[in-house]
Amino acid sequence: MVRAKKNEKDDPSFRSLKADYYPVQRTVNLATASGGTTYVLDTAANLSAVNHRLYRQGKTYQVKIDIENRANAAAGPAQYEVWALTDTWYVQKAWQMARANYLRSSAAERGNMSPEYVARWEDFRVSAGISSSITVVPYQYSESLAGAVNTDGEFDLTEVTLADGSTQRTFTWGSSPSASEWSMLQEYDKSGNTDASPASVTADNAYQGSDGDLHETQADDLKNRGNLPPYNRTAFTDKVWVKICTLDNSGLANPASSSTSRTSTGFFNAPCGLVVIKPSISHTLTADLRMTVKAGTYKGVAAMNMGA
Repeated sequence: MVRAKKNEKDDPSFRSLKADYYPVQRTVNLATASGGTTYVLDTAANLSAVNHRLYRQGKTYQVKIDIENRANAAAGPAQYEVWALTDTWYVQKAWQMARANYLRSSAAERGNMSPEYVARWEDFRVSAGISSSITVVPYQYSESLAGAVNTDGEFDLTEVTLADGSTQRTFTWGSSPSASEWSMLQEYDKSGNTDASPASVTADNAYQGSDGDLHETQADDLKNRGNLPPYNRTAFTDKVWVKICTLDNSGLANPASSSTSRTSTGFFNAPCGLVVIKPSISHTLTADLRMTVKAGTYKGVAAMNMGA
């Protein structure tokens, strides 16, 4: 008996199957194209390069950095300090103010351009402001498991053209900007300081001494003790980074046998996805470290908007 060939349109095995999850590579092996003692990791840029889709920088990513328990074959064991921008309201507000300035500055040009002429993958990108730093890129493997750095992709910093029509400036988290940069924290600092409330003055109290319960000194205390904010009310530009931890394989043999050293930062919030890594010895990263972004709803990863 010869079975009749199934019609393709009636055979469920020919139907397109819908994926059960949103595919995203959240773990990225890290590398640098050259050696140094200060690396800057842009989480969004690395996710974009590996996943072939745009991940925007203006997010607070939940990320962790892990260290291999085998020391770098060329450089030997090392320690790696890991730093992130402080996850504070003023960091968020400074970023929002900078982005708003950029949008206002480019509004007239956008209005005179057809949408298709605006760069498809335009994103508001700012500098970490770390001098003499080396950019961290993905370290990926071929079908033969040969590793190589991935330096593909365009990640230009956002520029604003000033009123003279020729001078351009970028945005930075650094507090010592060059002539071609704006310090976002300094510019936000100019927008206003916190006033003393109420002003520090002494004043007579009504009916003082009439029943022995009212005291001039106590009234002054009520006015003055707490009239200044519990923080520096005029500046915060030099308090922008926080040390997450020090990753350490410096006490390990190669290959490693055992260790009580810290091997992971655990997940932490990284505003703008920017992470600074400082090794104890100068060398070229070759998958010594890896980044993992927590799973979430923004294209498969956990990332919170820093503002509209």
